[in-house]
Amino acid sequence: MKKAIEVTKELGGGGYTFWGGPRGYQNLWNTDMKREVDHLAKFMHMAVDYAKEIGFTGQFYFEPKPKEPTKHQYDFDVANCVNFLRTYGLEKHVR
Repeated sequence: MKKAIEVTKELGGGGYTFWGGPRGYQNLWNTDMKREVDHLAKFMHMAVDYAKEIGFTGQFYFEPKPKEPTKHQYDFDVANCVNFLRTYGLEKHVR
């Protein structure tokens, strides 16, 4: 992802979409959702900080994916994504 942000900046891209494959879980029995969502937020904060560090001024996007490719997704609809961004203070950096 770091290299992708660098290349996006170098090519003059106006935005970067967080889409990196499975963000989800198979069942709740072996899932600490709070911990996993905290980690996802930390990862996104790190990306925002790195973008500032290298001078990337484009917009970040978070793409809802309804139950694809895993059974249950953290980011399954727009309402869930918006609440995630607000909860973790990312709403000014990610749309």
